[in-house]
Amino acid sequence: MTHFSRLICFGFIFLFLLLPLPSRAQWSNDPLQNLAIADTTGEQVLPKIAPTSDGGCYISWFDTRNGNYSVYLQRLNSLGVPQWQQNGLLVSNHPQQSWITDYDMTVDNNDNAIIVFSDIRNGGNSNLDVFAYKIAPDGTFLWGADGIGLSDSTASDFEPSPKVTATSAGNAVVAWLKSGTHDLIGLQKISEAGNKMWGDFGITLPVTGDQRLSSPDVVPALNDSVIAVWKNSTGPFWAPTTRLYTQKFAPDGTTAWDSAGVLIYDLGNISAWTDPQIYPDAHGGAFYTYYDSPSLSQFNVWVQHVSAHGTLLFPVNGVQASTNSNDRLHSEPTLSYLHLSDELYVFWLEKNGNQNRWGVFGQKFSPAGNRLWTDSGKQFVPVNNLEISFVRSIPADTSIYISYFQAPTPSTMNDAVKTFRIDRNGNLFFSPTVLSDASLGEKGRLQLTVNSENRAFLTWSDKRSDAGDIYAQNVNPDGTLGNPPNTVSASNMLFPERFRLYQNYPNPFNPFTIIDYSIGKRGMVTLKIFNSLGQKVRTLVASMQEVGMKSVTWNGLDDTGTPVSSGLYFYRLQFNNKVLSRKMLLLR
Repeated sequence: MTHFSRLICFGFIFLFLLLPLPSRAQWSNDPLQNLAIADTTGEQVLPKIAPTSDGGCYISWFDTRNGNYSVYLQRLNSLGVPQWQQNGLLVSNHPQQSWITDYDMTVDNNDNAIIVFSDIRNGGNSNLDVFAYKIAPDGTFLWGADGIGLSDSTASDFEPSPKVTATSAGNAVVAWLKSGTHDLIGLQKISEAGNKMWGDFGITLPVTGDQRLSSPDVVPALNDSVIAVWKNSTGPFWAPTTRLYTQKFAPDGTTAWDSAGVLIYDLGNISAWTDPQIYPDAHGGAFYTYYDSPSLSQFNVWVQHVSAHGTLLFPVNGVQASTNSNDRLHSEPTLSYLHLSDELYVFWLEKNGNQNRWGVFGQKFSPAGNRLWTDSGKQFVPVNNLEISFVRSIPADTSIYISYFQAPTPSTMNDAVKTFRIDRNGNLFFSPTVLSDASLGEKGRLQLTVNSENRAFLTWSDKRSDAGDIYAQNVNPDGTLGNPPNTVSASNMLFPERFRLYQNYPNPFNPFTIIDYSIGKRGMVTLKIFNSLGQKVRTLVASMQEVGMKSVTWNGLDDTGTPVSSGLYFYRLQFNNKVLSRKMLLLR
């Protein structure tokens, strides 16, 4: 290339860099906008969301843009920028029934999305059969273009609503209902490479007499084990007598607890349309929450804890979250466990006896199951005539986000998406904040997760434009929307994020503050707090981390959990062999 040609080439490059880059979707700071995940023709419904280790997330949904309920998937980075084509990656367009059952998604240790759902592709005598897909971060189908079939396609069983979890060893376990001559529960384990590890059609939980099993769910335990929960019902479907059982399965599929399962609820008052929820306890056991209805004027929320060895740590049937029965109904619980402080919380929808007034309450439990926020729980949203639904919670280190839909006026179909964040004592970081305005129309199926920067990501189905689209929104630890200050904007995505440490906010603070930093490549990161004498008081981060923006909250406690005194503190970030530090002021 001649000198003159190089000058012309350089000139074109320079002019290109001066031109504004095409705008790319990212998290919005406007509750009247939100991030469109899928806003194409047809109906987009049933969103799921799961975080990835780089601060981003996957969002999946069902979609009728081509006339059939197909499965789609989108991956976002931490800034909310879609990593695949507009309106998502087609996972499966095999035929569905004219109505949809539920499905599930999780993310494994390598940031692969694992999606399980049922469809009728096998035809013939087969009704719904279960299939599993694994999609890599670059969109590669790791278990083949058609996934892995888990059902016996020669059987006529109706097999809806599978659940999936990823184990500590990188395998996946799926649980689902097998409804045929009897209502049974099937489970299958799939290796990283896509091999079925528990037989051709998995293992089946046994029943006796007229028992019907349903509503399975499954979570990881330690050492490649999993824990499942399910309903065991007798009597007519419309008025069942229902008990709840749980079981741990060893890596080879054998039962680790009592062969019949551990009975966790024996009162029989759980309705046919109520499903139990299960959460790992980080010690090889599990927490459970559910609600029952002994009568139309009595709805009760319960919490249970089972140890790694299958021992009930709370009384049989669990502990009630609220004993207030004075014209109050408690339902639709969501549980959060702060493993760093070993604290358990449950939040629920609080209604009056006529079910025309709604609020949000919560309860904190001691390790022994004692209620710590009075016997009635703590009020977060007062009971009023604005309808609330889809209460969700998610832990974020030493804090919790709680989200929900709320109507702006009585008797309207439209909803606002709202979120608030609390500390471990129930104090508000920020009061309920609107993430999506009710004027945008009817919404459904709210889903909530938190990323590695302790930012909450939400997604839902949305009718602002047509029969249904998928939208998403983030909220930062301080309650603001959009990307935090000093993050790399979408227009600068051609350039890598550098090693930076930003000023904490708020500053001065009491007792919580947020520290943002960024790293330009994968590496070992430590973030420590020092007092004015140079003595270390707290290690906030000490781990391998991926490229991107990070956000950490310091609660004013030292490494022993003791509050530190007012004064000047320094926070020091070390990445590989580089060190940055800044100062901050704590005022109590």
